[in-house]
Amino acid sequence: MYDQRVTASGRARLVRIAAPALVAALAAALAAVPSPPSAPRKDAALRLEVQPVPLDPSDPARTTVGLLRFRGGLWLRSGDARFGGLSDLRVSPDGSRLLAVSDCGYGFVASPAYDARGDLAGLGDAQLVDLVGPGGAPLGQDERDAESLAWEGTEGLLVGFEGRPRILRYRAFPPFAGPAEPRPVPPGTSACGRNRGLETMAALGDGRLLLVCEGERGFSASTPAWVGSGQTWTDRRYPLLFEGGLAGEPFRPTAAAALAEGGAIVLERRFPPVGARLVRLSPAEVGGTGAFETHEIARLEAPLTLDNFEGVDVRRGAAGETLVYLISDDNNCAKRPGQPRPGLQRTLLLLFALDG
Repeated sequence: MYDQRVTASGRARLVRIAAPALVAALAAALAAVPSPPSAPRKDAALRLEVQPVPLDPSDPARTTVGLLRFRGGLWLRSGDARFGGLSDLRVSPDGSRLLAVSDCGYGFVASPAYDARGDLAGLGDAQLVDLVGPGGAPLGQDERDAESLAWEGTEGLLVGFEGRPRILRYRAFPPFAGPAEPRPVPPGTSACGRNRGLETMAALGDGRLLLVCEGERGFSASTPAWVGSGQTWTDRRYPLLFEGGLAGEPFRPTAAAALAEGGAIVLERRFPPVGARLVRLSPAEVGGTGAFETHEIARLEAPLTLDNFEGVDVRRGAAGETLVYLISDDNNCAKRPGQPRPGLQRTLLLLFALDG
């Protein structure tokens, strides 16, 4: 995650820029529970302001970037200090439920709405859920940095935490219900840099996970990655692209999602300046050894609607197309109770269809 701070004099110069198909059992389970959990959660309700955004504010008629076709975008806001910091997301196979995690230690649950063409048109029934630790104890202030999210089979949710690399398992019904159960992480995660830990996690559909650090300690042209589960992991390296960044900053991996046809999509984020890439890992790459080779799908840079994109998921649309969801982290949730951090970043939820 990055934290963008802007001085008062700098504000005047700032230009606002602005899972695959799961197993049939999971699809059936989620379809059977299309609405939020009926059991009330303590302090769960959340009021959102939802505003449509175009792909390109300078050309509102634009609908394509790379191999992506724009299918709608939303700017999400709330007066609740707990809201924001959304760092990864998962969407049900039918698109009716959206789950996300916040790096302030919350699970986020909502219901997307679509128009007659199937484009993203709204988001409702929003809830926030306090993430707990093993035994159901509240997470400490230094334990709340949830950065990644994945399914574990049909009944579990895996949440990856960055500062002290770890994975906790929660129940999927109701979403993020505890107590949390620790899951093994690969040896060597200490190589991840400070504030650049297990940012990326995706369930590959065969019991294995793809894990990638955002970066490692000191300069490097690649970052540690792993494919595996339990006590069996294959060490990999994920390449970093150094293009267009200031002070030598590359595009860094922040999220991934498995594709129904095999392989995965990885979201990469660069700052400064703000930019994002979506790349594909082929099935052979995911099943291989050594360094990954990535293939660019699209690059999002100014003047497109942009922010700190940290979450990605995919699903099949009604016509069989691959739909891609992106979410951004506005760094605006309260790290401590009653201490929001207002800033110039936004929580954006964008939907695309992947062509080709």
